[in-house]
Amino acid sequence: MSKLESHKSKEELEKEILKLRKEIGELKEKSSESFTNLDSYANQNSLFHSIFKEAGIGIAIIDKNWNIVNFNNSFLNLFGYLPDELKTMTYLDVIPEEKREKAKEFISAMFSSKLVKYQAEQMYIRKDKSLFWLKLTASVINDENGNPEYILGMGEDITEFKRQEKIRDVVYNISNAVNYTENLYQLIQTIKENLKSMIDAKHFYIALYDETSDKFSIPYLIDHVETFKTFPANGNLVGYVQKNKKSVLLDYKEILELQNTGKIDIEGKLSKQWLGVPLVNNEKFIGVLGVQSFDNEKAFNHNDLTILEILSNQITASIQKMRSEYALQIEKAYFKELFENSPEAIAIIDNSSNIININREFTALFGYTKQEALHKNIEDLISTLAFKSEGQCLTTEISKGKVIKTDTKRKKKNGEIVDVSLWGTPIIIDEGQVAIYAIFRDISERVESEQKLEEAKEKAEESDRLKTSFLTNMSHEIRTPMNAIIGFSELIAEPNVDQDSRKEFAEQIYASSVMLLKLIDDIIDISQLDSGNIKLTNKRFCISKALNDIYLKFEKEKLKENKPEIELLLHNPFGDLMVFIESDEIRFNQIFTHLLNNALKYTNKGFIEFGFDTNQNDEPIFYVRDTGIGIPEEKTNTIFNHFTKIEDRTKLYRGTGIGLTITKKLVNLLGGDIWVESNLGIGSIFYFTLKEKVSLVELNTKNSINTKIYNWAGKKILIAEDEDTNFVVIKASLARTHANLIRVKDGKEAVDKCLNEEFDLVLMDIQMPVLDGIEATKQIKAQKSHLPIIAQTAYVHKNERDLCLKAGCNEYIPKPIKSYFLLETIDKLILNGK
Repeated sequence: MSKLESHKSKEELEKEILKLRKEIGELKEKSSESFTNLDSYANQNSLFHSIFKEAGIGIAIIDKNWNIVNFNNSFLNLFGYLPDELKTMTYLDVIPEEKREKAKEFISAMFSSKLVKYQAEQMYIRKDKSLFWLKLTASVINDENGNPEYILGMGEDITEFKRQEKIRDVVYNISNAVNYTENLYQLIQTIKENLKSMIDAKHFYIALYDETSDKFSIPYLIDHVETFKTFPANGNLVGYVQKNKKSVLLDYKEILELQNTGKIDIEGKLSKQWLGVPLVNNEKFIGVLGVQSFDNEKAFNHNDLTILEILSNQITASIQKMRSEYALQIEKAYFKELFENSPEAIAIIDNSSNIININREFTALFGYTKQEALHKNIEDLISTLAFKSEGQCLTTEISKGKVIKTDTKRKKKNGEIVDVSLWGTPIIIDEGQVAIYAIFRDISERVESEQKLEEAKEKAEESDRLKTSFLTNMSHEIRTPMNAIIGFSELIAEPNVDQDSRKEFAEQIYASSVMLLKLIDDIIDISQLDSGNIKLTNKRFCISKALNDIYLKFEKEKLKENKPEIELLLHNPFGDLMVFIESDEIRFNQIFTHLLNNALKYTNKGFIEFGFDTNQNDEPIFYVRDTGIGIPEEKTNTIFNHFTKIEDRTKLYRGTGIGLTITKKLVNLLGGDIWVESNLGIGSIFYFTLKEKVSLVELNTKNSINTKIYNWAGKKILIAEDEDTNFVVIKASLARTHANLIRVKDGKEAVDKCLNEEFDLVLMDIQMPVLDGIEATKQIKAQKSHLPIIAQTAYVHKNERDLCLKAGCNEYIPKPIKSYFLLETIDKLILNGK
């Protein structure tokens, strides 16, 4: 080439450069406009990023190396770490050591496709070393080939529900993974191919700068000599460009000079020439465009440097555009997988409550397909009329920027009502709300469990109340016969008692002893039945004879109870035929005895009928019918429970409340069932069955059913006592005092007597029908404060004495009453006039 040709070539090259600058400038303007449009598009789609980052539950993504590659703000708040700290941690770092093996098992299973979905309650460690619980739901995200690539986890903090049993509301921990570098490599390859027509781009690369780590990375290794991919910013040529923020063209001598002065440290083969241009976007350094030659020290000149500087802005814009598109693709993938594979029903609705999108779980929960749900008002779709206004109020609250969580009810497509937990989160872009992210969780099982717990709690409280009542009644039931036994025992020992009185006292002692023995038998029976210690003796016996014997027994019993007017009827559908059955005769008699005692207790007039009929299978159905007070409808389901009694406001019925419980347990033990039909105020019928059939035998004969002496002459004493045996004891104890004794059987009668007549003293039983002794005492003392009143009761409470004295009683005598103590107490009050 001649000098002239060389000179012309130089001039021509300068013209070409000027022309190229102009064309690149025009291209840059067009590219910038395109990039601005991309930013607008990215902003429109940044709702995916907003949903992930601002979700009300913790979300995280882990890769196959256990690294936590992404996470949202709620995840940060749960664990207490800074973002930079979590980026250097693995999933196992937040798991207690003793739980890590199990965590490895389920993660390995998911990455090996043995497990697609995992749910568990998992313990984690916060930054401050405190432990907390998350309800973890993990699902696999596959790559384009369908292989597990990442795990997406959602976690809900459930630490508070574990502490009250309760209960009780409910946080999610979710892991996932996405692909990262492919599109950026394709972009760099395209840039390299375009540069080959202008410069030697054999050893071309782009090193991208990460400000957080202060390192450079080459997205894909193009340099055939260098082998590193990531390297520190200091001590190398690209770092030199980053530090000086300007382009450089260096030959090997200049490179060695930089090394000798300590500005760089050469690694690998020394370049003959190296050209580097900074990549800057909006005054922010993002990387270095580098090209080098290992065999030509004049491979590049300043014209090449100028061309690369002109192109650097376009290259920077293209890289940022590709990064934005890639980030948008990642966010779309995150959101799509999070949305579609979420174990919760999710709906995205606009600010007018119209549905924009729903996921598969929403369809599974409510029954509506995406086509059926899109653009429909969500409240019209899944809210009942009763809950529609609630839904509208929640939407209003979310529109104010609030995150709401509530338990409510919604309606399925088939009309079924389902209990759900609702999370509502506003989706905000550029400080404006564009939509609402709603999560629905089916909590039907939890609500059912809570209802069962509440029912169990109520039953426990009722059981406790009944047990308290039982113990109180038991005290009364034991002390009443004991009072008679002790009282009459003292009286019968007196030398001045005549023979007739002594006989009467002995009969009372015997009757009270029988009553006490029956009570003890009942307590032993219920204890043995509850513990399963009762043994049956099954044999064939005649139920006709057994029923006849029971009939004769209760004919006498009704006389003892002073109820001779009640008609006792026995029904045997087989007449004179003897009916046999295979069962335990003793327990059979015991069942009828309890039922007939119960009927006799609550029946004051009319009749009591008992017996049996048979069904078409010759199986007997036994019954006891009465015309007593009846059972309230709400009590018929609980009448056989422990300690349950039917009370009447006008009359106090004695008993412990375990007779029917014993009866039911005995019937069940014999393989039968028992139930009751009753009308309040009319009467009741108790039925029970046994598992055996009856057999008949005809007979030729018929079984026919046919010390100090007290003188209180002129003194008038009122005795308020509803129990006859207690009154007899008191009357006998006071027989030799010559006092005038007047008896009333309830508190109201006592008040009326005292206010209309004059008495010297009142013996007041505390537990009486109509009006109890405490209230009666208060009413009497309000009018006649001077009248002495002695409280007497078989109930034993810790503060009962204080209650009686506070009501106005002058003294307190517990049952069973001792005669000498009663006489001394009365004498003291009468003589002192207190």
